[in-house]
Amino acid sequence: MHLTHEEKEKSVVAEVSKDQLMAYTTRIVENDRLSGSKGEARAVEYFEEVMTGLEFEVEVIHIENLISLPIKASVTVISPEQRQISCITQSFSASTPPQGVTAELIYLPAGNEADVAGKIIMREGLAAPGPTWDMEAKGAAGQVWINSGDLPHNMCISTIWGHPTPETAYRIPKRPTVSVGREAGEYLKMLCSGGAVKILLHTAVKTCFMKVPLAVASVKGIVEPEKYILFNGHIDSWHKGASDNGTANACMLEVARVIAKHRDELRRGIRFVWWSGHSHGRYSGSTWYADHNWEDLYQNAVVHLNVDSLGCRGATMYPDVESTAECYGLGKSVVETYANQSPAYQRIGHSGDNSFWGIGIPTLFQLLSRQPKDASGPDALIPGLAWFWHTEADTLDKIDPDILFTDARIYMAAVWRLCTLPVIPFDFEFTAQETITLLKDLDKKAGSSFDLSQAVQIAETFKKKALLLKQKCIELSRKISNNASAAIEERLNTAAVSLDQCIMKLSRILIPVSYSGTDRFDMDLAVSIPPFPRLQPVAELAAMDPRSHDFKYLERKMVRERNRVCHALIKAAGCIDRTLSSLRL
Repeated sequence: MHLTHEEKEKSVVAEVSKDQLMAYTTRIVENDRLSGSKGEARAVEYFEEVMTGLEFEVEVIHIENLISLPIKASVTVISPEQRQISCITQSFSASTPPQGVTAELIYLPAGNEADVAGKIIMREGLAAPGPTWDMEAKGAAGQVWINSGDLPHNMCISTIWGHPTPETAYRIPKRPTVSVGREAGEYLKMLCSGGAVKILLHTAVKTCFMKVPLAVASVKGIVEPEKYILFNGHIDSWHKGASDNGTANACMLEVARVIAKHRDELRRGIRFVWWSGHSHGRYSGSTWYADHNWEDLYQNAVVHLNVDSLGCRGATMYPDVESTAECYGLGKSVVETYANQSPAYQRIGHSGDNSFWGIGIPTLFQLLSRQPKDASGPDALIPGLAWFWHTEADTLDKIDPDILFTDARIYMAAVWRLCTLPVIPFDFEFTAQETITLLKDLDKKAGSSFDLSQAVQIAETFKKKALLLKQKCIELSRKISNNASAAIEERLNTAAVSLDQCIMKLSRILIPVSYSGTDRFDMDLAVSIPPFPRLQPVAELAAMDPRSHDFKYLERKMVRERNRVCHALIKAAGCIDRTLSSLRL
């Protein structure tokens, strides 16, 4: 009996096993998995064992990257009284001299400014890269960050994305940073409210170049054997890292187990990758892979399907799909089908091993199931993260097998559609509408000082072309699903490959302009990046004197950046025109 694609998908997703997911997770989280550690190596050996048993092509590469591992830290109050404070230090914090760093401690509430030169500053929140860099740049001798929970959160504070270069190496932190829990923070705030406070900081951090593993397993498709889904997640973790990232690693193994039984049904292939250096190298594993496989990724990677922090107890919400715009429809559909919730679109932020935007690879997913609002505390880096995220409490007992099962089924469905649908299921009409909205917003901010109306018009033209492309993809998919003739099938498959090539070209053209602010062979900093980052300064023109030299300099730069956006949209529209005009259905 011939199954529809929907029926086949449901039968494949039904093969996902809750027990197997938990068995994989239990094995992976037996050890701490710091980058380059023996525990991480054991987990990678397990990946190799499982994937080899499933008859995938498996390779474990040992790459050299700059890795930073916190060793120990202490805070000692010297005056007005003496007391030892429990704390942790962070990846890429500087190590103190043997005698430590002694200085006045000053508390800076959110929004307050002060002369921090030579002082140890204390602030509330996570020791995130941007804020810690700002304080160091202002001359702070050290930093103490107060987290909202009982346990301080491990963080990586470097603003460098992946491997440093001569242009970015100066950003490696040179001052010590520590984090404390809520109780210790309240005590230190109380002291500061009463007058001058002096403390002694000690930090020890091992930051050096070291070898770390990168595990890869692949299977090729039948119709487009060179094309693949880049299904990936990090294996390095803080402590046992049951949810971050043991469950995600287990999800990848379980999807691989199911896919292995259906390898002869895949139109496109899939490449499973476990990165090291995510938590302790600021995404250095995925950066290395992008640097050393640039052309292959450019030619053949369909999508960056990322998986992180699945199956946490209490994570019953699926509020949004983190993705690039063209992937949202796919993400929304699989969440609606398998979690019975309707998620909103969330333009994906600059985190989570998104090292491929310069290449032009779209992204689907990062986090999936989330905690209810405010459950993770007021200083959560991302709303919906569990309170135990990046702490020693992220252990196996924090995993809910039922939630993990739902998460894995969503990923299984997404993988199945990406690998087997007649045409890659991306919607560039949605991308075009997002582009129009973003450009109109920038045009409004620029006011009469700069005109983006031409760019908006070109984006509207692209949207019309993208609608035609979407309609043709739907028509072709229907014909392939209903066809029974081998001769016709060959012609239709040729047309489908042509459409897939067009879809991938659109990503390569549009994503670098929309998501990256640097050269497409380079990496942006590990900080928040706004949409169309090169064009954002148009908003500054509205407040400038149009007669000034500074205005005229910036205006000319914005003309060039407007040209960049317009050219990309025109090129993308032309790609659709050429594809549809040559299509034979």
